[in-house]
Order: sequence, then C-alpha cells, then structure tokens
Amino acid sequence: MIKKFSYNEYRKIILKYKKIIKDFSKINKFTKTFCLIRHDIEFSIDRALRMAKIDNSLGIKSSFFVQVKSDCYNAFSDENIKKLKQIIKLKHYIGLHFYVSNLKKKDSIVQVELKKQIKILELALGRKIDRLSIHRPPKWILSKKNSIFKPYINTYSNLYFEFKKNPTEIKYYADSNHRWNYGHPIDVNKFKKFQILLHPDEWSQKGMSEKENLISLIKEEKLNFISSLDKEYKTFKKYFKKRK
Repeated sequence: MIKKFSYNEYRKIILKYKKIIKDFSKINKFTKTFCLIRHDIEFSIDRALRMAKIDNSLGIKSSFFVQVKSDCYNAFSDENIKKLKQIIKLKHYIGLHFYVSNLKKKDSIVQVELKKQIKILELALGRKIDRLSIHRPPKWILSKKNSIFKPYINTYSNLYFEFKKNPTEIKYYADSNHRWNYGHPIDVNKFKKFQILLHPDEWSQKGMSEKENLISLIKEEKLNFISSLDKEYKTFKKYFKKRK
C-alpha cells in the first residue's frame, strides 16, 4: 500500500494525468481537456526542488510559485536563488506566490503591490515572471475580474478555476494542510479539466502524518539555521559541536 503524501503517491497522481498535463500558457477557451500542475512553496524551497526533480524525471513541466514576503524562508539568499535556478534548468516555470493578506480591498492597491512583488522576483532571478498564484486567497480577491491581474497569468482565472461550491467544468484539487478537502486526484470523476494544487512542504520520501511532517519541517529548517550560524559566526564551533 502506497503511503499518503509520499513521493510514490505523488508519482501515481502525475502518471494518471500525464497525457493531459499542459502549461497554463497553453490553455484557452477552446481547450477541451487539460490538467494543470501547480506547486505553491509555503515553507521549503529544498522540498520544492525535490519535487521539481521528480516532475522532470516523469517528463512533465510544472509551475512553482515562490513568496517574496515569507517569514518562513528567504527566497533571495544565495543558496535559495541557486535552488530556484535549478528548478528553472529542469524546464519548469517560476511564478509569484502573491501575498495579499495585508492589502486593502481596492483594485489599484492590488495592482501596485502585484507589480512590486513581481519586479522583486524578476530582479532576483534575472528573468521575466509571467504568472502568479494567490497565497491563501480571500473571497474578495477570488471574485475580482481577471483584468486587474493582467498581463500576468492568474491561476485563479476562470480559464483555470471555477469560483463555485460545485464546479461544473474544472475540477480543483488541493492538498492544503495535509488533506484533500476537495477530493483526491486518484478518485474517479466526470471532469475533463483539472487544476491540481500541491504544496511541496507536505510531501516526503516515505510519507508522514500531518504532525510528523510538521516536526520534520521544523527539524530541516533548524538544521539549515545551524548551518548558517556555522558559516557566518566565526566562533560557533567553539560552543557547539558540528551537527549532522
């Protein structure tokens, strides 16, 4: 039995949809069937890179969305920029995971903030960014017309997503908070169009429970912080033995 949230389970999901996996840029109102694979990076660029390698090994291109205002990781450290560029070298797309929680409900404010965050990410990566996903999208932002996000690809556009309790054309799956609240992608259904949102932070080699996964993420980031202290603090080793 394949364990939940293991890389083997992820591979099974991708293989089910592989024949219809397309990029957001290839979808229009005449597209009859598609599956969009989207990765929102919430806590770990290391885990995002691992999943990018899996996607590449399975012969697919997917989109990875990175925050520029995260308290959990610094997307612009030298090490993380290298990892994001590795994801690009694996033929994937990088987009902005747009942070909106602090914004007033005004179109002009959303547009100014979007352009600012996009520009920051473009300068860091040295390339144009053409797409965005919205971090924890509130209802007021989901109800906005697509025009306020132009010229960027918005993953919540009505081409890719239905803002309805019971969608009729596009099935949306998401693994948020280590659970599939909209059904599991392996389940049989009547749809021909899909968007699958995945958070690399939720997935691991062996698969873990929600609590185990959170503990694992904390441990990984603790080790990264210790490594940074060791590099930057000359006398670190004087007080702490090297940890694996």
